[in-house]
Amino acid sequence: MKLYNFATGFVRGILKVFMFLKEKGTENIPKEGAFLLCANHKSNFDPVMIAATCTRNLTFMAKEELFEKPILGTLIKKLGAFPIKRGRGDAAAVMATLKIMRRGGATLIFPEGTRIKDGRRIQVSSGIIRLAIQSGVPIVPAFSGRHSVTYGKPVFYEKYNDDVKKPEVMQRLADELMDTIYSLGG
Repeated sequence: MKLYNFATGFVRGILKVFMFLKEKGTENIPKEGAFLLCANHKSNFDPVMIAATCTRNLTFMAKEELFEKPILGTLIKKLGAFPIKRGRGDAAAVMATLKIMRRGGATLIFPEGTRIKDGRRIQVSSGIIRLAIQSGVPIVPAFSGRHSVTYGKPVFYEKYNDDVKKPEVMQRLADELMDTIYSLGG
């Protein structure tokens, strides 16, 4: 994690000076224990801004195509990213996330699954809610804006353990999570 800590510290300094990057709600990030960090995704720069402002080291779920680029793929892997096949269930990505959660880690996931540049809302997969229930960890919502990242209070889903096989309940919870994320943006 030395590379991660160096990279995030270096980038944080640059972003604070040149972009006037601000973070809000960092007190909502658990100081210890596993959690999923879920954010909107409007720019390729979102993971960088979130890593630079988060008070915990993160692992990243990233589209598998990024790992095919020789330099970028090697770098993001060394910084804690792991691939996900988008558009379908990816058991390997789920297992990798569960392993990170069991170790008490934190993983950044973009529930939209792709960048949404124009601000429109899309229906997200309910898989993120199932993952939170299965791993027994909270989701910390975050909104990545142009010059800021805002973190919301952790959301716990253990009370929905019996509803995990009810698609309509899981979808409602996923939609509510995205509402919460976007509400952090003002």
